Amino acid sequence: MQKQYAEWHLKLTFPGGSMNRYLTWLLFLGIVFAVDVKEKVKKKFTVTGVVQNSAGKGIKKVKLTIINEKGKEIEDGKSKGDGEFKFKKIRAGSYTLRGEHKEEGSGEVKFTLKTTDVDLTLKISTGEIADTPSQAGSEIEMTEEPVMLPQQRPKPVKPKLKFEDLFFEYESNLKALETEIDSLKSVVKGYQKGQTMPNVSRELLDLIKVPAFQHRVELQNGTIVTGDLLEESDSTLTLKTQIGKLVLKKEMVVRMDELEKPGPKVIFLGDPFIDYYPDRQIFSGRVKNVGEIRADFVRVIGNLFDQTTSNTGTDSIFVKGTRIAYNSNVVADTALEPEQIAPYTLTVPITKGRKAEYHTMDIRWEETE
Repeated sequence: MQKQYAEWHLKLTFPGGSMNRYLTWLLFLGIVFAVDVKEKVKKKFTVTGVVQNSAGKGIKKVKLTIINEKGKEIEDGKSKGDGEFKFKKIRAGSYTLRGEHKEEGSGEVKFTLKTTDVDLTLKISTGEIADTPSQAGSEIEMTEEPVMLPQQRPKPVKPKLKFEDLFFEYESNLKALETEIDSLKSVVKGYQKGQTMPNVSRELLDLIKVPAFQHRVELQNGTIVTGDLLEESDSTLTLKTQIGKLVLKKEMVVRMDELEKPGPKVIFLGDPFIDYYPDRQIFSGRVKNVGEIRADFVRVIGNLFDQTTSNTGTDSIFVKGTRIAYNSNVVADTALEPEQIAPYTLTVPITKGRKAEYHTMDIRWEETE
């Protein structure tokens, strides 16, 4: 019974009833599978890495080119922000990765792809330097070509001057140099002395005033003499000038003018506007200082008269101008600076029982320090 069951089981498991035949089929399928796996071995690889300068910093926008053994460019690209790059689907073989940058320079590295992807580090610099790449967990063959540097010319050695080999006689030259220095010192001292301003106090300067002469005399030779006339005769003129008394012959004098002493001068700007009333008259207008210096305590005076020229009313008023604090401790706002204009309004009362037929206007001022 067992024998029949075993034979029946083998028949179900091995169709055709032959185990040898079945094993033959298994061996055949194994060979086919092995060939298929071998055919599926990786043939294209990925090349990654980073581009760095001589300081080890990643460089972006580096132009990258992969060149095969025949010198043909098979792939190109650029590095990214941190200097990283990536090339896909590169076939097995030996290649050169070349990088170029406008500022950082160039460089290249050789690598070989066999069974796995590679990870490279490309160093670039202004000199042509080939750097050793790094590969993470892969088999890679690297080669470096020696870089020929230009031959440098040896720097010539300058002969040093020995202390005992003096090129001048220092003793005699030092003496001459001391003489020159002393001479220059005396010149500088003399110059400084001539340039020094005298120490004059402010009080002394205030006492020094140029006198304001009242006469101007022009002579035949074109000379102008200014001074005060002290004495005049039939043939001479005696003037007090800044340098003293001067006697001039009249026959030498071409012209003599009397100079006006600069000072304030206040005038009315046009006729006043008048308001007439039975018991008073009100005058309003403007005054101006046309002089060269300030006028102090400027006062407008009005006078009224009848037909018999008898005075029927008089009054005055100070104009409102610049406020001045005087040396006498008086403070007033009745001063007029040169070219300053001030308004005024003056009321002149009429004497009771009298009539005003006409008026006169006058201006008074003072000149103070």
